[in-house]
Amino acid sequence: MKLILSTFALFSSLLLFAQDSSQTFYEAGVQQEIGAKQTIEREWGREVVTYLGTVSWTSPSGKELEIKIVTSYQQLTKANGFNDRSVLALVKMNNGLIKTYDMVKRQNLPLLIRDGALVYKQNGQELISPLPATFSARFCVEGLTCFSEISL
Repeated sequence: MKLILSTFALFSSLLLFAQDSSQTFYEAGVQQEIGAKQTIEREWGREVVTYLGTVSWTSPSGKELEIKIVTSYQQLTKANGFNDRSVLALVKMNNGLIKTYDMVKRQNLPLLIRDGALVYKQNGQELISPLPATFSARFCVEGLTCFSEISL
């Protein structure tokens, strides 16, 4: 009986590990504490995932929603070094993905949320920018530029 239970426990833990390693960065991110960074080793390289918390956002129809903000700095391993990618994910409260945006470089990722707006640091200065009025193919940050939507 003990052998059956220990075999079942081992199989269950292996199954859970397999599920965890296949999680998307935003699924892993929303399980963290706000501001915590998690490094995930992937087949293609590694990524540093940060869960920034939630922002209240009002849709064009006037509906107020809570949106989770997750960032990922990805280092893609290549034969001649690394290629980097910085991604911002907007996630529903049920952990479903709304949109992901290619923020181009690590310095363009928001660092935290303050007073319902995203806080960025550019050239040593803080930029505070609210979420855009709509989530389209472009994500524009006041004081920076606009970034393109990407599919994961």
